[in-house]
Parts: sequence; structure tokens; C-alpha cells
Amino acid sequence: MFPDARIFAISRDKPEESRSLAKKIESDHRGPLGVALLSDPESHTIDRYALRDPEYAKQKIDGVPRPSVFVLDQEGRVRWQKISADYRERPSVEEVAAALDAFD
Repeated sequence: MFPDARIFAISRDKPEESRSLAKKIESDHRGPLGVALLSDPESHTIDRYALRDPEYAKQKIDGVPRPSVFVLDQEGRVRWQKISADYRERPSVEEVAAALDAFD
């Protein structure tokens, strides 16, 4: 659909936790994850974009981000974003595709 687009997922999980998750998903016969998992255990990127979910403040998992999707251009500028308070609310493929189409 968009062969030049690269997709990454960023979480607080350590790399070994992300690898374990990817293997679990694949072993559940859902196929490969299909996205690169990046580790941000200190929440630096999460904080840079002000995504830290306040529900987890002062808890062991403080630094967990709100569910977010960003579309960046080749210079790293945010061209589109959707940030949600509810992990079940994700942008549709059509919404993300429209954001990518806007690059033309």
C-alpha cells in the first residue's frame, strides 16, 4: 500500500521484553508482528511528545504512554497525529492512509 512508509512501535518495554512479545504473537499463529519494536525504558521519547499517561503517575509503571500514532515526514517533522486516552481507540487504516496520502 505504502512501500516507502516504515512503521515503528515504541514502548517502555526493555528490548528482551519486546522480543518476547513479538515471539508470543508469532507463536499464536497470528504471523509476524510486522513492525519494528523500539525500546524507551526511561520514557525519553514518550516525554518529548508529552505522551505520559497520568493514570500511571507515581506507580511502578509510571511513564506508560497514552496510545498514539504519529506520521512523520522524511525530516522527522510530525505531519499527523492521533493521541487517545483509551487504548481501544486506535486510528483506522483509512485515517493513517489519508495522512500518508497527504505527502503527495
